Amino acid sequence: MKYPLIIFCFFLFSCSQIENIIKVQYTPSSGVELLSSSVFEEIEIVKLYEKMLPFGSWLVVKNESYYIAGDDEVHLFDATGKHIANVGVKGRGPAEYTSIDGMIIEDNGDISIYSRVGTLYTYSRQGRFLGSNEYQVSSREFARINGFNYHFFGNGKGRPYQLYISDNQNYIIDSCIAAINATTFILGSVFSEYGNALILCPSDDGNIYRLTDGEVHLSYKFNFGMYHIPDEYYRCRNVDETFNLVLSNTIAFKCMFLENQKYAFLETCVFDGKQESERMLYGILEKATSTWKWYFMNDGDFLNSYNLKYLDDSYLYFIVYPDLMKDASIAEYFPILGTLDEECTMVILKCKLAQSS
Repeated sequence: MKYPLIIFCFFLFSCSQIENIIKVQYTPSSGVELLSSSVFEEIEIVKLYEKMLPFGSWLVVKNESYYIAGDDEVHLFDATGKHIANVGVKGRGPAEYTSIDGMIIEDNGDISIYSRVGTLYTYSRQGRFLGSNEYQVSSREFARINGFNYHFFGNGKGRPYQLYISDNQNYIIDSCIAAINATTFILGSVFSEYGNALILCPSDDGNIYRLTDGEVHLSYKFNFGMYHIPDEYYRCRNVDETFNLVLSNTIAFKCMFLENQKYAFLETCVFDGKQESERMLYGILEKATSTWKWYFMNDGDFLNSYNLKYLDDSYLYFIVYPDLMKDASIAEYFPILGTLDEECTMVILKCKLAQSS
């Protein structure tokens, strides 16, 4: 199995404290058990054609369309899974992005792709290049909320990691620095959004942070028990030393945290460095009950990868490769899997959320 994507960085944010620490449970379970829980009312399978994209792909669901970004390219699919357009191309030409480090779907349907050189490239739904915008900072990740741009960038050439906020005229209007002096593995995006807040999910501790009105607050704190990251990890002097420590332990790294008004979802990778294997842990909070439910994937389960991708007010979305869903238990739960053909390259699980009690 492939090693998880590991990026080293420092988070330097001040935050308030919360009292409750959520204890994580590790009872083995399956993806079928997760998807058949009372949290989901029904599940629709959307078959995608045309492109095979990596598990690390980003997904944005908007305008009854699926916008999927891989490592090198962005693709647009309609609500039925039909491929509509390729969006731009990776390269160094005037209409080409050098990397994909953020994706914004504009209200009119245009697609803006952020590249860490500090440029935002905008394309039409048909993939036609419309123009670009250069920012004053070259950031590692990019997000936009209520017309303000959030630039997360890092310690290249000795510069500490920071979060800068700019307006649409490209002026820096605020910045956040400083508090968690710890190296951080980023297995998924740092950012997710909830209402008017920016959610920060550093992988190497048990904390979830919320940035609201320029201040960072601690929202959730998880206890990963036997899979906690050892203290020596934070004292490593270089990348090689840190990497070797990870390979000698079994450690839980948070991959993605998504939240809406009624639910919160946590995806965590439990990485066994000695066996070079990984298992996924999914936590689900129904806020009306204030109780977390935990699903620790069995070996070889079809959700044993980086599958959780997107959340809106009504649906949670996973991306799965069809050949991982041939297990008898999941095929029995989803009879439609028997209709998958060889041309189907990816599957989106569109999970309708139950109304919380």
